[in-house]
This record gives sequence, C-alpha cells and structure tokens, in this order.
Amino acid sequence: MKAKQLFPLRLIFFFLLGLLANIPLMAKEVIYDLVVDLGPVNVTGETVQAITINGQMPGPELHFTEGDMAVMRLTNRMDIPMTIHWHGLLVPNHVDGVSYVTNVPIAPGKTVTYRFPLIQSGTYWYHSHFGLQEQYGLKGAIVIDPKDQTADQPRDVVLSIGDWNNVVPEQTMRDLRRNSPVFAVKKGQVQSIAGAIDSDTLGNVIKRSFYKILDSDLSDVAYDAFITNGQKEFFVDAQPGELLRLRVINSSASSYFYLNYAGGEMEIIAADGLNITPHKINTVLLSTAETYDVLVRAPSNGRLEFPSTSFDGTGHTSTWIGIKDSSQPVAAADIAAPDVYQLSVKMTNAMLALKAMKKSKVPSSDHASVAMPSGGGNSVDGNNSIGDSSMTKQPMAMKRTTFTGGDKTLRPPPPYSELRALQPTTLAADRPWRNVTLDLTGDMERYLWSMNGKTISPDDTILIKKGENVRFVMKNKTMMRHPMHLHGHFFRVVTPQGEYSVLKHTVDVAPMETVTIEFAANEEKDWFFHCHILYHMDAGMERVVHYEDTSVSEEVLAVRDKIYDRPWTAWAELGVSSQMNIGSVVARNQYNDIVLNWQSDWASDYSVSGGYYRYFNRSFSLYAGVDTDTDMGPDKTRAVAGFYYLLPFNMDS
Repeated sequence: MKAKQLFPLRLIFFFLLGLLANIPLMAKEVIYDLVVDLGPVNVTGETVQAITINGQMPGPELHFTEGDMAVMRLTNRMDIPMTIHWHGLLVPNHVDGVSYVTNVPIAPGKTVTYRFPLIQSGTYWYHSHFGLQEQYGLKGAIVIDPKDQTADQPRDVVLSIGDWNNVVPEQTMRDLRRNSPVFAVKKGQVQSIAGAIDSDTLGNVIKRSFYKILDSDLSDVAYDAFITNGQKEFFVDAQPGELLRLRVINSSASSYFYLNYAGGEMEIIAADGLNITPHKINTVLLSTAETYDVLVRAPSNGRLEFPSTSFDGTGHTSTWIGIKDSSQPVAAADIAAPDVYQLSVKMTNAMLALKAMKKSKVPSSDHASVAMPSGGGNSVDGNNSIGDSSMTKQPMAMKRTTFTGGDKTLRPPPPYSELRALQPTTLAADRPWRNVTLDLTGDMERYLWSMNGKTISPDDTILIKKGENVRFVMKNKTMMRHPMHLHGHFFRVVTPQGEYSVLKHTVDVAPMETVTIEFAANEEKDWFFHCHILYHMDAGMERVVHYEDTSVSEEVLAVRDKIYDRPWTAWAELGVSSQMNIGSVVARNQYNDIVLNWQSDWASDYSVSGGYYRYFNRSFSLYAGVDTDTDMGPDKTRAVAGFYYLLPFNMDS
C-alpha cells in the first residue's frame, strides 16, 4: 500500500524536475531609484536651477550586465510631467519612454516602475522625451557589460559630453523662432558683405542670395559652456601607460564635437554600443546622440588632454588623463577653426548642382548608396513603396562634399565609411522590401524643420509591416546637419564597406547629402523617428513609424494628439529715437503668425497695421488684416488682404 502511494509522488517529483530543467535561470534584478527634481547647479560660476536626477546633473551612471532585468523606479518631484527614454536600448515598446507615442508622461508627484530585460551590451544613455527637458539636464549614461566579459579588460571611463546654457531652453527656442541674430553675434559668426569680400567669396555669396539661399550655419545655438560629466574640465587619474576604454557619449542637446587626443591615435572599438573591427584614427566627428568607445593609453608621466571641440569652433571641454597633480600637462592639437564663408561657397555650388541634377533626372546622391528596387511597387502616401529587391548594389560613387567648414583632412566628416562591422550586416534576402524616401527640409528663417516639406502630423505616419526589410533614403535639402535616430531598432548605414557596413541607431545626414539606412522590421506598434537636435525635433522634424496590423494602447492613443501640437511663441520689439518710436508684437506657431506693427512720432502721427499670416512655404504666405494711418485722410482705417512672395536676394514682396 505504501509503495503504491509513493509511485504518484515520485511521478510528480520527476515531472516537476523536468519542468524546472526547461526554465531558464531567473535574470538578476538590478534596481535603480531615479528621483527627478529641480535643483541648483553651477557650471559657469553662476548658480542656476536645472533638472537633477538624485540631486545631480547629469544623472547617475547606470551599470548592468547583459541578461540582467533592469528595474527602474522613476519618481517625478517636479510640478510638470516628465519621461525617460533609454536611448539605443532594445526595450519593450511600452517602456520606450516617448511622450504620447509609447507612453503617457509621468505626472507630478507620481512614481512609475519600468521593468525590461537587457538583451545587449555596450555604451548607451538615457534622457527625457518631454519638451526641452533634455537641455535642462535630465539625462545620464548607461553601461552594460557583456555576459561573457573576461577579467583582462581595459578600465572603463564614461565621458558624457554636453552643452550648457544658463538660460532656460524655452528662451533659447523663442530666440530661434523669432530669427534673432543673438546666437550668431555671440559666436562671432555673423556673415556680411565685408566678410565675404575679405574671404574672397563675394561672387558666391551673391549667387547664393540670388537663389534665395540663407547663410549657411554649423550650429543653431551659442552656448555658455561645453561640459564633460557636468564639468568644463574632467580629470581621470591613470597609472603610467595604462590602457583605458573611454565610453564617449554625445549627450548634448544640439552640438557636434570633434574628438582628438594629445597622445596620438585613438582606436575606435564600438559605435553606438556595438563592437566593430578596431579602427585607428586621429580625429573623430561625434554627432549628437551617438556614442563611440575608444581605446587610449595614459602617458608614462604627466597628463594628456582628450578634448571635445564644438563643431562650430566656439569652445571645447577637456578630459585630462594621467596624474592629476602633474606639472606636465600636454594639450592636444587644436581643431582647425571653421570658415563659414567657405561653407557657403560649397553649399551654393552643391545646391546649384542639385538643381541641375533634378532637371536632367540624374540621381541626387553624392555618395555611394543602394540602388532602388526595379519594377513596379505599391505607392503608400507618396513616400513608401514595396519592391521585390533583396540585394543592394553599389552604383558609381559621385564626389562627396563634407560641409564641415574646412579641409576634410583637418575637419573630417563622421567616419562611417571607414568603420567595419565584425560580421556581415546585410538583411535576409527572402523578405519583402519597403522603401521610404524622406527629404529633410526646413526654413531656417522661420525655424521650421520638417520631412518632405511637412512637420509631424497624423497624415504623415510612416507605415511598415513586421517581416519586411525597410530602407529609408534620407536626402538632406537643408543647410544644417541632422542626426537621425530611430527608436527600438538598429539599422545598417549603407557605406562603401558593403556587407560589412556598420549597425547604428543614430546617423548624421550632412547638408545636400543622401544617406541610406536599412533595418529588419521585427517589432510592433509605434516607434519614434526624429532628428536628435532637440530644437529641430521640437520644431517638427519627427515622425511616428507604425507597424500595420498592430494596435497601440488606448491610454496612449487618448493623448496622441498632443504630439502634433505646436505651441505659440510671442515676442515684442521696440525702437525709440529722438523723433519717433517703432515697434512690433508677434505671436507665431507652426504655420501661423499674428502680427501688430506700429510707428508714431511726437506730433501724434501714426501708422498701425495688424493681421494674420498663413505660411505655406518659405517663398509664399497669405495675409489678411487691418491698416490705420493718419496720412490717409478721413478714412483712416481699411481692410487689406494679399500675399507675400520671396524674391531673389531674400527680399519680401
């Protein structure tokens, strides 16, 4: 009887044992409590308020091992909502942290817990995706060690490079939207006829103006400081000759940086978190939101400078490697200062060439890129097409222009064409292809940034399907660089390295350049795609990428409209002289202006006009309003309507 009773118990025991043997070990939980609040910071010698995480700016470094379960408890102690996005991490859609796209913002006083497995290793970062909070300090670094890491690795040093202004970013955005010259003046890069004559580029400047091309620029904003880990100078104590792995993160809001080292060549071993074939290089241009892991060796004595120099040449932040108290600091070579007039010359020539290409139907790409699939495809909203090509070809490369403001040997473009993946990155040949053409467009004068001539709207969602290979062809038709970032995916940047083209999550698209990226569509729901210059994104250069036949949570859809809102910005200008005053008040949003202008003298004569402008593109606007003027006799007031058209030499008519 007892033997009969034991038999089912043994059966149950062995059944449970077999079941447990097939369950993977539970991932180790790594818990971080991140408390977001306003707090004082002093970067430039002036104490101002910033957004802090656990009382510091930038926030704490988050360290994990591949395979860990990240548990992030986020508490918002501010009086405004906030979110955190895990930049470059492949996470479940519902924790990606993009306001109104994947998540509802975290309300003031609330705590939200995100849990997600870490299925990758490398250097990444986290930042706000609500308003302009990223510029205000809400960001930090993420380091994930590989699960099979050996003990003989170089020592890690995280360098989070950023830009900083003491004024709130909303004021910066207001200055940009009203086309204020304040930043060009602060940077010392105001362009003029006298400067063009002095640089022997007057003919090209006149030609550029005839075609209504604005002054070219290397950056939008003049900053009070550039910082490394929150400081203008950062020190790394190192043993003589020690090999260091610098995990360099460009966590700036809108700045590109040149990296170089007083100790000579550095060796890039990872790009955007993924290991690559080691590549030695002297100077690297690091685009906004990118990361590079580089190996450098500490000096045998003294200390060496590892500077990050702003792309526009207006400043730098330095990391000093070696013995901190050494009296033998060695500075790195200066990066050549940019020539904004030379940039304008190249821009003019490229834009004229682009016009000629369009007329002759010559492809406008100025570097080797993939050939588009042949044969008919189904058009989707004029942007997407589905073809049957499964292989990419490299057509004859055209001459590449760098638009870096100088000789490319002294001021090189990003090193994508030199970087090589460890394994082939070509996509599976048996999947259907979808091709999406995106013109990167904008109006610098109005500070409106867009894709295919439109800012983000429900009608311009990029549609893809799970199981496809997707190709984005991005043609930059503006005079500024755009670091384009795709959430939830890595993409291959098609370069002359062919099947060994590197995988990234962010890629720079230079002025008048075409860049092609490809990725396997293996996700679901909605993901964000945008320019990572914060002010360009806020001004409309962003899109939602939607997986067809998948659903988004009702909670997020209920607030989705807020991502399409564009707030109004208002400003006033007043000029006073000995005999009269003149002024204006302007309220502006995406495509609309409400304007009041006046002038009056001390004899009580006046002229006042007020009205509404509807902006269509840089060359054309409609207007309706009212004018009143003491010079018009008894009928002082009249209604007016008409249009404005931009003439050559940037003259309004």
